[in-house]
Amino acid sequence: MTSTTHKPGRRKARSDSDLGRAADAFTDPGRRRASPGQASGTTRGASSRYHHGDLRRALLTAAAGLADLENLSLRELAAGIGVTAAAAYRHFENREALLDALALDGFAALQARFEAVCPMAEQPADAAQAMAQLGRLGEAYLRFADDSPALWRLMFGAHGARSRTDEPRTGRPNSYAYLPAALAALFVTGVIPTAPSAADEIFAWSTIHGAATLRQGRVAAAQGAPDGLAAMLVARIVRGLGGAGAPVSDQRPPDCDNPGSLA
Repeated sequence: MTSTTHKPGRRKARSDSDLGRAADAFTDPGRRRASPGQASGTTRGASSRYHHGDLRRALLTAAAGLADLENLSLRELAAGIGVTAAAAYRHFENREALLDALALDGFAALQARFEAVCPMAEQPADAAQAMAQLGRLGEAYLRFADDSPALWRLMFGAHGARSRTDEPRTGRPNSYAYLPAALAALFVTGVIPTAPSAADEIFAWSTIHGAATLRQGRVAAAQGAPDGLAAMLVARIVRGLGGAGAPVSDQRPPDCDNPGSLA
């Protein structure tokens, strides 16, 4: 019998070339249909981008689109975007590390939504504007949970707790800064009689967060348009904080007065 001599160095080169093309195809879908000759011609550029972190971002992007993050497998995630598990482990020590990073991405995305509808540098000029600002924050929170339910649940679990502890200090407001600022504006504009405390912040956040949770559970009374639900919740938050009548719609979603609708 004739033995076959393997050449590890050559096999390693082919593997790296294939990985470079796979990572490049993921970040640039237009190259997926390239001929073998064209692909080999772009190997050096693809490999360079991979080593600068494209694969890490590709893994996070793919994970963010999953409906089930609790049972995520890093190996399966890597296979899904056409790279080896070994390549994925160069960027994340394990699935827990990837989920921690994904939760941090989630908070950054939530902060961007808050800033888009309620710029931190713009202060409400009167009571109506202050109420509207809190309503927009509530709506943005509900829509985020609706749009990315698995990511939203991840953010407020153990992985989110670790990411909040390790959150990089960028000098920009994080997602937690917007609600206290909005509640403070209610006081400054005379909507509520006393400056909001930490307990008031928890009360307000729990109200919106609870509604988002009920929406995920398909509870009928929490369904409907996010803007209408947010306005109704804001009116009750203001009353809970001692405010008088609210200058926003107090209309409740259909069947909200029917106890059976809470099932």
